[in-house]
Parts: sequence; structure tokens; C-alpha cells
Amino acid sequence: MCEGLESFEVNPAHLILLEKVGTGCTAEVFRGQYGGQEVAVKQIDWNKSIMGVKEQQAFDREVGVMPRLRHPNLVEFIGVASLERPFRIITEYCSGGCCFELLHNCDHIDLAWWQQHKMCLDVALAMEYLHSYNPQIIHRDLKSLNMLLSTPISGPREEPLVKVSDFGLSRMKDAGAEADWGKMTTAAGTCHWMAPEVYTGCDYDEKVDIYSYAMILFEIICREIPFEDEEPASVGMMTVHGQRPDMDAVPPDCPEDLVRLMVACWVPSPPERPSFPVIVGHLREIARLPTCQPGY
Repeated sequence: MCEGLESFEVNPAHLILLEKVGTGCTAEVFRGQYGGQEVAVKQIDWNKSIMGVKEQQAFDREVGVMPRLRHPNLVEFIGVASLERPFRIITEYCSGGCCFELLHNCDHIDLAWWQQHKMCLDVALAMEYLHSYNPQIIHRDLKSLNMLLSTPISGPREEPLVKVSDFGLSRMKDAGAEADWGKMTTAAGTCHWMAPEVYTGCDYDEKVDIYSYAMILFEIICREIPFEDEEPASVGMMTVHGQRPDMDAVPPDCPEDLVRLMVACWVPSPPERPSFPVIVGHLREIARLPTCQPGY
């Protein structure tokens, strides 16, 4: 059993798995029921026993922090089934699906700027919480595929509530990990959202999440995937050499302050990228613009 999860252990016999709602590299996600509640069940399909002692301890430590994380813009942890294979993580179910689907596969759904701004702010608030947590947590795989909508959005009048997911398997910074903090795997993240410093093999820190957030801003503003027309294998070196998503995709009516924030978050030098508290402050200022008011 993972350290710290004893009181959250779920009997698999009490879980009802319904339809599959998602598939990733290491897990499948099902809609399910537990204790009369609609839940999401992430079923991990790798075997923990193949991990070394150090890796398994790190995994247990990081999963063990999940019950302590509580924020309205993070998917809520409910429990874990770890006593038998497959390993399962149970969380709240978000019926609106992932933001990727809304932004890129639902052209028939118009979004107003106040909705897009709210999505940007929701993600920033979640990340501010994770980066401020003690021990600090960086996500390392921040992208629209890991952002869920609490309820469906079908038009420009409905208020979105975005919740960041997959944060429980992110990297924690604590006394036992200080030596490895800047030497995280280059496999972390997905190429279209991954910070350029990850590709170079250099030490990196939580500012990788700021760069990924810039890609999310691009997705929300432009409703395009960053570097959509490029081969995934080429994107890394493109970003290392200073290339960024095509600014011609920015709609002419986009608030200029939102564009400036996006550009600030993707600058090449990690120390020059703003922190999430600064980003949240800017977004709260942008919220006062007429174009970001409901009904505009």
C-alpha cells in the first residue's frame, strides 16, 4: 500500500466500471460508480514491481500526497485501490470532458472571451496552488488533454469550470529529492507543450510548467494546437532554436494583455518567465476589460 493512503484504500469489489472515457500511455480511464457517487477510475497498466526500490519509494511518496491536495481547480482525489493489480486511482468525474476536445474538435461551439479568460484563470489558480504547496509540486505534463471541464459547455453563455488532472504523478520537491530536482526525465511532458530546456538535457525547474501554460494560452486564445502542422519529433529542436507558435493565429479581437502574457510565459530564459502568482494577478486585471465581461 502506498504510504499515507491507508485510510483512502478502496475495495475493488465496491467499484463499478462503466464505459472507457480515455486512454493514455500508461493508463486507461473509465467512468464508474463508487459509494453511490459518479467517479473516474484511472487504471494503471504498468507493473510497479518492475520499478527499483528508489523509484517505487518516489512513486509512493508522490501518490501519497494526493489526498492532501484540495483546490476547486484540481480534480478531487477520492481513493486508491493498490492492494491488487491493476492499480487504480479514483477521482471525481468531470462530465464536460477534456478541454482539448472543446478547443480543437468542437468548431460548432462558439466561445466568448469571458469564457476563454475564465479557462486561463482556472488553470493558473490550480498551478499557483501546486507550485506554492510544501513540498512544491510541478506538473510536468500540463496540456489541454489534462484539463477537464466539470460540466459540458455547449455555447457562449455557460460558465466553464476547469480542473487540472494528472497532478498526482507529478514531481514533488522535498529533502529526499533535492539532488535530482533539476535532473528530471526528458520523457516528462508532451512535445507540443514541452519547455525547450527539457530537450537540451540541462537542469530545469518549475518554470517548465510556465512554458507549458503559454502553450495552453495559445490553445485557448487561438483554438489551435501549438505547432500543429509540424512533425512531433521536430518540435523540440524548433523551440530550442527560439521558434514559437504562429502569432498569425491570434484572433484580431483578442485582448492584447492576454497575448502579452502568453509571450512572457514562453520566453527562452526560464528565470524570466513570470511565476503563477504574477500570472494570476495579470489575469485578474484582464478580467476587468469589457471584452472579458459576460454578455460582451
